[in-house]
Amino acid sequence: MKTVSLLPFIALSFVAAPAAAQLPDGGITIYGEAKAVSDYRYRGISRSDEDPALQANVTVQGDSGFYAGAWGSTLGGIDDVTEGDIGDVELDLYAGYGTSLGLGTSVDAGVLYYYFPDGEGKTDYFEPYASISQQLGPVQATAGAKYAWDQAALGGEDLLYLFGEVEAGIPLTPFTLTAGGGRQSAGAFGDYWNWHLGAEATMGPLNAGVRYVDTDLPAELPNVDAGLVFSVGVKF
Repeated sequence: MKTVSLLPFIALSFVAAPAAAQLPDGGITIYGEAKAVSDYRYRGISRSDEDPALQANVTVQGDSGFYAGAWGSTLGGIDDVTEGDIGDVELDLYAGYGTSLGLGTSVDAGVLYYYFPDGEGKTDYFEPYASISQQLGPVQATAGAKYAWDQAALGGEDLLYLFGEVEAGIPLTPFTLTAGGGRQSAGAFGDYWNWHLGAEATMGPLNAGVRYVDTDLPAELPNVDAGLVFSVGVKF
C-alpha cells in the first residue's frame, strides 16, 4: 500500500477523535467512525480487489437538519464507473438535509462528490441522492435513489442507482440484522442487481459485523464474486 493511501484517514481521525458530543452553544454535532473491512464492496463490486481496506468518515450536523461530511477508503486498483484510473484512495465529500416528518417517517436529500486524490484521467464526479425511511419499533425500512448526470468522468452516460434496505434491532441484544439491495443502470458493468444480508454487534463505541454480498453479474467478470465481508470499527 502506498504511503499516500493513509493520509485521508489520518486527517479524518484527527477531525473525528474529539467529536463525540455536541459543541457548546453551537447547535452542531460532529461524529465519525473508523473501521477495517475484509473487502470494500461498492454496489456489490469489490473496489479493493477483494483485499482488506481501511475506511473512515466524519460528519458535521446542525440542529436545523443540514449536514456535511467526508468518507474515505483505500482501494485496490479496480475501476467500475469512471473513464480514468481511480488510484489507491477514494474520498467522498457530501452535504445534504435530513428531517423527520413525524410518525416515524424521515427524509434525506443531498449531493455526493466522488474524489480520487491520486487518480489519473477523468475520475471525479457528482451524484445527488434522496431517500425516505420509516421506523416501526426496532425495524427501519429505507428506499432511495442516486443519480449522476452525464459528466466527463462517466464517459458520456448518466448513472441511476435505486436501492432499498431494512434494518432490525434484536431487542435486549447488541445485534442488528440488515437486508438490502439495489439496481445500477449503466456504468462499466452495464445494468445489474446487487443484494446483501448481514448482522452487526455494537458494544459501546465498538462494532463488528459480517455481510454476505452478491450480484447477478456473470461470474467471469473481475471482482464480482459472492462472498462474506467482515468489518470491525469504532465510532466517535
